[in-house]
Amino acid sequence: MPVRAISLPTSFASFGHDNTGNSSVRPLKIPRIKRAATALLRHGYRTPSNHAAELRHQNSLNSACVLPDLVIRKIFLQCAELSVTSQSDEGDAWSWVSISHVCSSWRRVALQSPDLWRYVDFSHPKWYMLTWARAKMSALHVIATVTATNIRQLRCTLQLAHRIQDIHLISPIEKVHPLLESLTHPNPSVESLILDVRPSQIPDVIDIYAPPSFPTSYSGPPLTKLKYLELHHAPFYLLTSRCINLTHFHLYDLPLTERPTLHYFLQMLENLTHLRSLTLDRSFPINIEFNNITTGERRIELPQLENISLAGNMVEIGNILTCLAIPPSAHLIIRITTLMNLTSTISNFTQILASHSLAQVEYVPLDILVLTGHEFCERYIDIFSPNPEYRQSLRIRAFSAGSEEGGAVIDLTINPDEFDPNDDGMITALTAILTALPLAQVHTLALQDLEIVTQSSWTSFLQPLTSLRVLDIAGRAPSGLVWALLLNARSHGKRFKDRHDESQRILVPSLEDIYLHNVDCSSGGYMVAPNSLVNSHRDLDDSRFLDVLIASLTHRRRFALCLRSLCIAQCTFFLRKTVEDARKVVSYLICDFRNVMKEETYDETFPARYPPQWRTQHAQLRHYHRLRALTELDS
Repeated sequence: MPVRAISLPTSFASFGHDNTGNSSVRPLKIPRIKRAATALLRHGYRTPSNHAAELRHQNSLNSACVLPDLVIRKIFLQCAELSVTSQSDEGDAWSWVSISHVCSSWRRVALQSPDLWRYVDFSHPKWYMLTWARAKMSALHVIATVTATNIRQLRCTLQLAHRIQDIHLISPIEKVHPLLESLTHPNPSVESLILDVRPSQIPDVIDIYAPPSFPTSYSGPPLTKLKYLELHHAPFYLLTSRCINLTHFHLYDLPLTERPTLHYFLQMLENLTHLRSLTLDRSFPINIEFNNITTGERRIELPQLENISLAGNMVEIGNILTCLAIPPSAHLIIRITTLMNLTSTISNFTQILASHSLAQVEYVPLDILVLTGHEFCERYIDIFSPNPEYRQSLRIRAFSAGSEEGGAVIDLTINPDEFDPNDDGMITALTAILTALPLAQVHTLALQDLEIVTQSSWTSFLQPLTSLRVLDIAGRAPSGLVWALLLNARSHGKRFKDRHDESQRILVPSLEDIYLHNVDCSSGGYMVAPNSLVNSHRDLDDSRFLDVLIASLTHRRRFALCLRSLCIAQCTFFLRKTVEDARKVVSYLICDFRNVMKEETYDETFPARYPPQWRTQHAQLRHYHRLRALTELDS
C-alpha cells in the first residue's frame, strides 16, 4: 500500500531540529513520539487521495520530513529499543512500526535500515509477522513486555530463532514460567540477557519458582558471547556454569526462596573471572551472622573487577566484602537499607570497610569527600506531629584524582527503609563510617543539605582531616560544623593564653577557602537533646549561621589562620553588616548582594529562621542565642 503524504503538526516537527535548522534541545521521548505518530496516522487516513500531492508538498517544507537520514534512523532505533515499556495487557500496546508511516521520507529510511527490523515487535501478531519476516536471518533483538497475547510468539522466538543478540523481557511473575526453560538455555549467540520479573500483586502471596526440569550445570557448551546478565526478582539458576565470559552481572531483589547457600554462591562467582561490574541489590546468599562465616571458605578472586555495588543490611554487605578479594582500583558502591540492630553490627561492618579502604588508599589516595543529605518529605506535618511518610538518607562519596575511571571510588548511602523520625542512627552510622575511612589526604570537603550532624560529632569528623583546604557548602546550613570550628578555636585560645599544655589541637589548620552556595545564612541550629548526642528539634539555637561562621573565622585569625577567600553566591537572608564583618577576617571576599537582607527587616526578637511549620506561638520551643552568650562572656 502506498504511503500517504500527510502534514505534520508542530509538536512532532520539532523533534531533532527547530525551524532554523539548529539542533533541538527537546529530548526524544517515547510517549511524545507515540502521541504524535498516532495523531498523524489518524489524520492521514482521513485525508482524501486527491490532496496527496498538496500534502506531499507541505511535508517537503516541514523540518521533520527533511531531517537527515541519520537523525531519523536514531529516532527509529530509540523507539524500537524503548518500546518494551509501552506494552501492556490492556490492549493499548503501541508499535514502534507506526512511526515509519508518518511520511514517505520516514518510510524510505525505515525500509533502508536493516538493523531496525531486527527489533522484533511483539505488541501485536501482525507487527510480529511483519518484523519477523523483514529481519530475515539477521541477529534479533527480543525486547518486549510479556502479555497474554504475545507469550506464544515469544516462546517460539526464543526456541526457534536462528540467532538472537539481545533479550530484554519485562514480565509479571504469573506469565514468566513458560519462558524460564528457554532463558536458562539461551541461544548461543546471545550477548545480553535482561529479565525483569514483577512480583505478584496479591497480598500475602510468596513468589516461588519451581526447580528446572533438568540440571543447569554442564548442560551445554559455554556461552562465549554472553557478556551481560541482569536479573530482577528472577530465579538464581539462570546464572549457570556456562556463563563463564560474563563481564557484567547484576542481581536485584532475589526472592528469599531462591537465595543459595554462601558456598554455592561463591562457587558461581568464582567462574566469572572476566567480571568487571557486579551488582547485588538485596540479593545475597542465605543470611548468616558475621561470626558464623566458615573459616575454611577462601576468598574469591575477581581480578578484573572495576565496580561492585551492594545494597542490603550491614551483615549481608559485610559478608560479601569478607569473602571477595576486590582489586584496590575497584569502585565500591554501598547502600545500607536498614539500621536495625545497629549497635551490634556497625563495629564489624566498619572494620571490614576499613580493611578494604586502607588497601584502596595505597593505590588511589582519597582527596575529595562529598557528604549529601536528603529528606524525601517534610519531617513534621503540624508543628511537631511526626510525618509517617518521612524518609531521609545520607550519602558519602570519596573521590580520587588517581582513579582511572570517573566517579567516586567509594559511594556509600545510608538509606533506611523503615520510618524513623530521629537522627540518632544516621549520625551513629555516619560517625563510624567516616572514622573507618582514610581521610588524612582529603583536601576538599563538600557538604550538600547536611544539617543533622551535631557540633560534638563534627569535632570528631574534622580531626582526621588535617590536609583540608577547601570547604564547599550548598543547600541547608550545617550549623553543627561552624559551632565545632568556633568552640574549638575558643578552647584552643584559652589554653594558649593560660600557657597550659595543649590537649586539643586546632581543627583543620590548613583551611584556606570556603564557598557558600544557595545557603540560608540566617538559619538557626539545633540544640543537642538532653542526655543524648543527637539533635533536639524542640530546643533550637537562635544564632544565625553566617554570624557563627564569621565568629569562628575571627577566632582562628588570632592564631594566624586567616582564611584566604570566602565566596557567598546565591545565598539568602544575610545582612550587609555581616558581610562587612567578613571583610575583616578574610583576604578575599566574593559576595552576591542581590539577596542581601535590609537592616530594617531584621527582627532581633527572632533573629534566626526555621522551617515555616515550626514558627508558631503555641510551639513549646526553647530558643537560646548561644553566640550572644559567648560574646557577653568575652566582654
